Amino acid sequence: MDTTYALVNAKVFTVTGPPVEKGTVLVRDGKIAQVGKNVNVPDGMKTFNLSGKSVTPGFIDAHCHVGVFNEGVGEVGNDGNDYSNPITAEVKAADGIYPDDEGFTDALSSGITSLCIGPGSANVIGGQMALVKIRSNILDEIVVNDYCGLKCAFGENPKRVYGSRNTMPTTRMGVAAVFRKTLTDVLNYKRSRDHHASKKPENDNPPAPFKVDYQKEVIAEVLSGRQQLRAHAHRADDIQTAIRLAEEFGVDIVIEHATEAHKIAEWIAKKGVSLILGPLNHFKSKVELRDASVEGPRILEEAGVHFAIMTDAPVRKINALFDDVRLAVRHGLSRETALKSITLNAARILEADENIGSIENGKDADLVVFDGDPFDFMSAPVATIVDGKVRHGELTA
Repeated sequence: MDTTYALVNAKVFTVTGPPVEKGTVLVRDGKIAQVGKNVNVPDGMKTFNLSGKSVTPGFIDAHCHVGVFNEGVGEVGNDGNDYSNPITAEVKAADGIYPDDEGFTDALSSGITSLCIGPGSANVIGGQMALVKIRSNILDEIVVNDYCGLKCAFGENPKRVYGSRNTMPTTRMGVAAVFRKTLTDVLNYKRSRDHHASKKPENDNPPAPFKVDYQKEVIAEVLSGRQQLRAHAHRADDIQTAIRLAEEFGVDIVIEHATEAHKIAEWIAKKGVSLILGPLNHFKSKVELRDASVEGPRILEEAGVHFAIMTDAPVRKINALFDDVRLAVRHGLSRETALKSITLNAARILEADENIGSIENGKDADLVVFDGDPFDFMSAPVATIVDGKVRHGELTA
């Protein structure tokens, strides 16, 4: 399909302002060229009349495991957790993604165009997360950023995995201790590396090469402020531990899941820490989830906390992302924040908002066309567009 055309007469949810009634979106070479109420469509440009329909930015699932925990294939499709060591910072989710996982097709069918895919939460530091756009089934074509945050985990998961082996960590104290020792070791490594780099040749002989440790280099990116710490933490005490350790080492942190964040919403707001909430509507499969609440997003919005919403797919089917957002609206979350939670807020947390997350001039033409009001549970996507190309459904002139 041509990636230059006009969508006209739609209700356009730009997310940077109020919806534009009978709006137009000009798409040129896969980018948004112009959006607004009074847009002149160039003569000869292919036009799709979307009267009665709505257009939103492509949705973003800011935390999932699509492609590394493949659906319908059992243990053979589990590439998300490398259980070999509590610290596996060197592994990349991008190296384990199976691009033909049905989760990608399901994502497109529900309006999701971008995903942040991470390792699981078995280890204290589990590895590097990846941002992908569902452009094709070729890995090199879909990966936008193969390191968009370092996954770490607090609470029950690493405790359970290594406790079953009677190997540290077996307690929450142990999880924090392993994390603290690892970052301290990396700080010492950085000092040695920087000292080596400052050495001057003696008698015209350069110093011996510095022995590079890839695992430590990955963590050093976080300590240098070039990468975020993406911390799995459900309980309120685990959220506080993760933030306390981030402050101790002066690193940027995003809290993932944040199941009990509503209990300490005002404290989180004061800390200025962003959250990626979810899944919101799921079976309470472990003790950390017993106080999960669909009221959480509303409480966090009222406190002024910046957050996105995720599925944790395949823990929750990825098709449910916008359904969960609509459920949060039913429980008091504003429509504006709800839509931002899977578009612009998610893009900002992923540091990708220059290209995705809203309908603005110059951004990628990642769009969803709904057959009605997006917040109506009976409304569904009729076309999901990535870089201007229809990847699911169809546009009819």
